[in-house]
Amino acid sequence: MPGRRDDDVMWWLRARRAHTRLPLGLLMFALLAATVQDTPLFLPSIWSGGSELVQAATLVPLVLTSVLFDCLHTRLDAAETTGIRPVRFFDVLLALGVVALASAAGELIAMITGAASAETLGRNTAFLAGLTLLCGALFGRSAILVPALWPLLGVLFGMRAPGDAYPWTVLLEPPDTWYASTGALLMLTVGVGAHLLPPNRFARRAA
Repeated sequence: MPGRRDDDVMWWLRARRAHTRLPLGLLMFALLAATVQDTPLFLPSIWSGGSELVQAATLVPLVLTSVLFDCLHTRLDAAETTGIRPVRFFDVLLALGVVALASAAGELIAMITGAASAETLGRNTAFLAGLTLLCGALFGRSAILVPALWPLLGVLFGMRAPGDAYPWTVLLEPPDTWYASTGALLMLTVGVGAHLLPPNRFARRAA
């Protein structure tokens, strides 16, 4: 049986192309985070009625989660729908691994550079990875823009005052904000649960 499991893992890696895509994504993620550090961006906000200052590091997790989304939707449907291989379990391990690596990289970058925004990278990656899993389970590949647009939606509609984001935005909260960390963990848990459900539980799942 160990040999069979090894074959399943190798088959899954080739099907998802994670072994070639994710290392490159992680490298780009780390380089961007180390480069932007605490660089501010000024983006328009509808609710606050002006421009809102946002840390550029808020957008960095999109590099990893976009690669994750692409891997999860590089599929061999005929082979995967048989249910013989535990591909959904492997997918979840992949997502959790991405979050763990992002968290470690963020803490290391924060320690080396002193950039406070780097401490949010793990939390924000966890939230966006959960959103990626949830949207993929509900809508398939057509939902790729939802995780990518979340930071912009947060800036446009999630500011009750300059520098004061609503808790639902999660990504815009400072490091060590307990309710943002809780929201990220909740989103990741919901996303994992949705991804593990059989595909026929969601009528709108795309191929």
